[in-house]
Amino acid sequence: MTLRTRSTVIAALLTTVVVVLGWLGLLAVLQRLEDGEVRDQVTSLARQNAAIVREDSTPTLVAAEESGVAQLVIGGRVAGTAPESADRRPLTTARPAMGEPNWKGTVTWNGQRMITVGYAVPGGMVYAAQPEPGLFFDPPRAALIGAAGLVCVGLVSLATWLTMSRALASIEGIRAELHEITATDLGRRVPEPQHPEEFRRLAETVNATLGRLEEAVGRQRRFAADASHELRSPVTALRTQLDLAMSDPEPDTDATLEGLDRAIDRLQLLVDDLLAVIRLDATAPAGHERIDLGELVRTELDRRPDEITRDLAAGALVEGDRLQLARVLTNLVDNALRHAEHEVQVKVRPDADSEHAVLEVIDDGGGIPEADRERVFQRFVRLKEGRERDASGSGLGLPIAREIAEGHGGSLDIADCEHGARFVLRLPLLPGDTGPTEEPTRERQCLD
Repeated sequence: MTLRTRSTVIAALLTTVVVVLGWLGLLAVLQRLEDGEVRDQVTSLARQNAAIVREDSTPTLVAAEESGVAQLVIGGRVAGTAPESADRRPLTTARPAMGEPNWKGTVTWNGQRMITVGYAVPGGMVYAAQPEPGLFFDPPRAALIGAAGLVCVGLVSLATWLTMSRALASIEGIRAELHEITATDLGRRVPEPQHPEEFRRLAETVNATLGRLEEAVGRQRRFAADASHELRSPVTALRTQLDLAMSDPEPDTDATLEGLDRAIDRLQLLVDDLLAVIRLDATAPAGHERIDLGELVRTELDRRPDEITRDLAAGALVEGDRLQLARVLTNLVDNALRHAEHEVQVKVRPDADSEHAVLEVIDDGGGIPEADRERVFQRFVRLKEGRERDASGSGLGLPIAREIAEGHGGSLDIADCEHGARFVLRLPLLPGDTGPTEEPTRERQCLD
């Protein structure tokens, strides 16, 4: 059963319940009104008959035209009745209470409930009675009200069907457009209806998802193309050196092996970086732990043979993946060492004002022009100066570092520096104790 059919059936059932309850309630109200009118009429007839009995020794009683009855009861016996053909069994022998002008009640007479009113007369009682109106006292009126209710049920069902058809037309449009979209045509978008609001938001969400999917697929395609291009260079170098060695009758084996080793090293570095990028793109964030960023940097720098100036402060507590943050530090330090003239400095400090832990890697090299500070974070981008100084880089180290930083809710940017380059990593700061991890050196934003 479709949603439209289910909605229509549910609406019809609910409307039917409401209509039936309303129908019964209306009939009950009409019955109460009719009951009041009958009681007034019976009271009037009883009063009229009492007056006739008091004025005439041979009275002729008056009864209601439809099913009504009037009786003169003397000594427990019916002395007169109207109509004359009516049953002569007394309606009742009840009398008014002390101080009451009449007696009123409902009695069962000849198997029928009768609204009865009696007045005292000399020697006895005069009673007038009419059948008590039931719930369906007026069948034509009850049928008319029921028919009107059925019309209401039909109208509500039709309105529900049309409304759902119109609303679901938007969903059908979204579904049809999504069905037509393929991996080669991700630029298409589903229609965004203005009403209802929920379907409009759904369409906007679908389009936003398609936009992210298009961006991801485009990034994947560019990555595949760039990776193919970058892998071609070391493979071509390997092939060229092997061809030269094979064509030379007296090859220089040491030189050939040394060249092959360099090419294989670059190929290995490139493959490692490609795998790191793939893992970052394809996997969910790793489990995080509480890390002292200053302690992490000290441990990682102790493993390196390079002379690197340190300015590390405690209290820079962050939450993250230790291996990934170590990868960020390694990539930044390797990049700085490739471009530094004499010195590389690593600084860690908590910044309570911005609620960030800050890691800075500074070198005294040629620096990075402001126009290229975002380009270096693009995959496989290497500036001319970098390629001239060291041809072994993959162009993936800095993009990987930024992606890890953003995955930890932080940022990685290049700050202004008079000499050299200054990379600034910012990660959300966790509360914790402060105290120096190492004796801080003189504060310098850049290297001299």
